[in-house]
Amino acid sequence: MARNLRFLLTLWLALVLLWAFSGDRIVDWVFELPLPDPLMDPLLDAVFWGEDLKAALGLPDLFGALRALLHGLAGL
Repeated sequence: MARNLRFLLTLWLALVLLWAFSGDRIVDWVFELPLPDPLMDPLLDAVFWGEDLKAALGLPDLFGALRALLHGLAGL
């Protein structure tokens, strides 16, 4: 049981860190979710709150920088 809990906590931490350094891609993903309005409104509020927090922290877009580097190296 402790290993499962450790795995889940590590997974969620990794997802939060990935989101924190990935630019605005999660907002696009949330808008594509087919959820009913009673679920969508709180989810969008949480995402926009998180985006505002991320902007206030001034975290760099590492995913975008890596993508630009790989595209530049590949000549795309």
